[in-house]
Amino acid sequence: MRVLSIFVTLLFCMSCASSFQITEVYPDTFLDGDADEYVIINGTGALASLELTDGEGTIRFPPGSVSGGSITIAHAAESFRAVTGSYPDYELMGGCPMVAQPLISGRFQLANKKDELILKQDGQVIQTINWPGSFKPRSGQIHYLSDGMWDQRVLMSGASRFEPATFKSVSGIAFVSPDCSRSVFKEAIISASREILVNIYEFTDYEFADLLCQAAARGVKVVVLIEGGPVGGISSEEKGVIARLFSQGIQVIAMTGTKENHPPYRYNHAKYLVIDRERLLLTTENFKEHSFPPSGLAGNRGWGVVLNSPELAAYFYRIFNADITGKGVSPVYGEKYEFSPYVADSYHTVFEPVSFTASSVTPVIAPDTCSLIEPFINNASRRLLITEAYIKHWSEGKPNPYLQAAINASRRGVDVRILLDSYYYNTEGPADNDEMADEINSIADRENLPLNARLIDLSGSGLLKLHAKGVIADDAVFISSINWNENSPVFNREAGLIIEDATIAGYFSSVFELDWEGGSATSYGQPAQADNSMKLVAAAGAIFFVLILYWARHRHR
Repeated sequence: MRVLSIFVTLLFCMSCASSFQITEVYPDTFLDGDADEYVIINGTGALASLELTDGEGTIRFPPGSVSGGSITIAHAAESFRAVTGSYPDYELMGGCPMVAQPLISGRFQLANKKDELILKQDGQVIQTINWPGSFKPRSGQIHYLSDGMWDQRVLMSGASRFEPATFKSVSGIAFVSPDCSRSVFKEAIISASREILVNIYEFTDYEFADLLCQAAARGVKVVVLIEGGPVGGISSEEKGVIARLFSQGIQVIAMTGTKENHPPYRYNHAKYLVIDRERLLLTTENFKEHSFPPSGLAGNRGWGVVLNSPELAAYFYRIFNADITGKGVSPVYGEKYEFSPYVADSYHTVFEPVSFTASSVTPVIAPDTCSLIEPFINNASRRLLITEAYIKHWSEGKPNPYLQAAINASRRGVDVRILLDSYYYNTEGPADNDEMADEINSIADRENLPLNARLIDLSGSGLLKLHAKGVIADDAVFISSINWNENSPVFNREAGLIIEDATIAGYFSSVFELDWEGGSATSYGQPAQADNSMKLVAAAGAIFFVLILYWARHRHR
């Protein structure tokens, strides 16, 4: 019994000695002088036996100090509050009467590129972290510990920390561009009675702007969040849309900013609407006429859904509210612009919207919950149909994790097909979609895998370009704004959905199959029949082939 008692006592002492842990460090901030840098220590209990050192200075706590779960130690309390909206528990500089100061000896300040932190309790080292080492430093990045690992995702200052959630019994409709997307969008806007929240990367469609203005005129609250610095800048058309919206009292907010008011995301690239906090429209497409073309005119291939679920809508409402009230956003007003009618080749509509019920839906928000993408691919057991505008390798020689997951799926026998865009700006460079398709197919040939990649035949399909970002894994579908490069899931604000529903998987797989073959069709699910002249040509070719084969076999007899 005495031995057992000693063992239990030792375990208790060990648990006490390791009850505190550094879980968050922000050493290299956006503010000049790093006045808002901080450290968070998690743990519960008295702090008198605790000390934190960086090798040049040491922090201790006054007698009687207690942690109720975590403590935040910031360099300057007012600077920390200006950035985060709340005061820390302790500040090092002093000067804020509302915040306590720890006991400081030496000079304690976190270096940006290289430093270390040692946490001690009762004189014993309980944790050591260093950078680079424990994590790779980056300006504006908060480094955090979760499940024993540092930086499982890149967390920039001001970025949200949404957790995964799944919503059951969700109904809605699925649609595709260019076939039926415009009518679905218009119907969604017209149906709003109280509120429309729009988050979009680029918005140049004047008719869509008019629809929102009409909604505002009937008393619907409309708020629009756009990207303030898209590639190439805000176009004259988009400035005209902004001016039109502003003229009707609609608030338009751009995610942009300065060093002192830095946005937490490289681009706001999401594409969704929250309607009356009851419905969600999410698409792979920007609000442009070639993304949502008028019926009978050619446009981009895009995917989208409208979902009926107050709980799901509330989840996206929280995301939208976090983004419009966060750092790096400001109102914009636009400029007058004379719009011209949309001109494009004719397009034969193939797909109509399809309804579905009782689906399971899981949002995928970048960068917050992009860790869900790889498991989604890994769970495929029969098929993976992937349609992407492009696929790029990641920086520093790191493989694209989504592509690697797809290739590994083929290695375990899953049928994997990858369809990429063939528009000129995705094929003219030295490392574009054509090279990527060749690389994937060479792996398939070398290892004899059920893996195939190709570029879409835009001339045969009648599409302008392939812009959809979608994955079909067995009977589930992933639709998102997330491109398969490193920047999109790691640094952008993006939005997507995993929908588990055989009907929707069947619908989008039919779209994929048609695009894969690069042809046209007469109706949803029915390939077009060749005309008689083409049939005669094919028959003549077959007869000619047989005659040549017969001659070759008998010429030396």
